Amino acid sequence: MPVRNLHQKPFDEGTRDKLELYREYLREWLPVFINGSSVDILQIFDFFAGPGFDVGGNPGSPAITCDEIRDAMVQSGKQRSNIIKVYFNEKTAVKFKNLSSYVDEQRVSLPQVAFAKLKNDFQSAFKQWEPYMRGRVANLLFLDQNGVKQITKPVFQAIVRLPKTDFIFFISSALVNRFRSVPEIRNCVPVRNEDFSRMNGTNVHRIVADSYRRWIPDGIEYYLGSFSIRKRANVYGIVFGSGHPLGIDKFLKVAWKRGGDANFDIDKDGIDPLQL
Repeated sequence: MPVRNLHQKPFDEGTRDKLELYREYLREWLPVFINGSSVDILQIFDFFAGPGFDVGGNPGSPAITCDEIRDAMVQSGKQRSNIIKVYFNEKTAVKFKNLSSYVDEQRVSLPQVAFAKLKNDFQSAFKQWEPYMRGRVANLLFLDQNGVKQITKPVFQAIVRLPKTDFIFFISSALVNRFRSVPEIRNCVPVRNEDFSRMNGTNVHRIVADSYRRWIPDGIEYYLGSFSIRKRANVYGIVFGSGHPLGIDKFLKVAWKRGGDANFDIDKDGIDPLQL
């Protein structure tokens, strides 16, 4: 199955919705730790970073991350706060070159931020950076995979076991439904046969996202949320996770501003967005 290059043309509406949800969650998450004292280091990990912008100059996740850190620092009124570290990984050589140039520019305007970057596949990058996610740190992981295969059960459970760690990952849920009989797809997600019996093209992501509860280890209290995104005829979406009630509360607050748990009328309620 060929992998599409999402940066060869301007982001579509669904991609913009996904990135804006990430932006708004950063806007909620950063002040909690910039203004608090519960951790020494704030860390943001972007494992599928891309070049920084699309061909139309629309900001991708690296630019959004830097913009929101800059704004949060201004809003806090602090010249110095907890140490902020940002980790960008991008496997593709051309995208990594553009990303590196962007990061070099940001080092000047964001001297309070320590940047790290890798040009690696996801599994290798996660293995290398996962040890840094422990201790008196707060982590936000943005995992914008292309498809379904990267967030495996071992990776998911390793993240869930991390303290003070929230994650946002994208999954092509429509592929799970379309290729339900393909072992390479089925083995990547916790979906079962009974899930497919009630799955359709509209609710597919809601069901896929909810199935990840099966991968939460016993004895761990963890909160999951989701946001379905329609792209043309297909439905994909975001899975959010946090070990703290405040994390899921902030995610739901952000999702509600963008339509509830979808960027379309997922339950066919006939709601008019222009009405109060």
